[in-house]
Amino acid sequence: MPQNALAPMSANSLQLMVGATPNMAPATITRLSPAEEKQFQSWIRSTDWFKEFFNEYKEEPDLDTTDYDYRAAWKGGIKPERDPHDKNRYHWPSSLPDGSMLKSEQHPTAWKEYFMRQTGKNPDALGLTNQQDADAYLRMAPAVR
Repeated sequence: MPQNALAPMSANSLQLMVGATPNMAPATITRLSPAEEKQFQSWIRSTDWFKEFFNEYKEEPDLDTTDYDYRAAWKGGIKPERDPHDKNRYHWPSSLPDGSMLKSEQHPTAWKEYFMRQTGKNPDALGLTNQQDADAYLRMAPAVR
């Protein structure tokens, strides 16, 4: 579970959550100075994640996607970590330690961060593979969970 999994919830979380202030990453990427960009590019291209991605997909990852802010992650000291629930592949944390999201609302797994914040449980460990299953899990009586 990420270090910040129990940070305050966002209004854009699972369907059952209401009343919090949105804390989603904007559909933009963090702008770096030319010197920072050079450092970022050098660092990210040397990571095992980058190598793993290239070996698996035979192309470089899109570091300019608006679905994940790799530059904000880098500035925040965030690194990809092995995920035992996904064949031990590298994955990036969903948010910064302060709870700010690195994933956009459109990212296909952003819902997992909100589930972990609400329940303290990793949805992958529970076998939940999509937001609909997570919503159904949350509707179950607490005694059943």
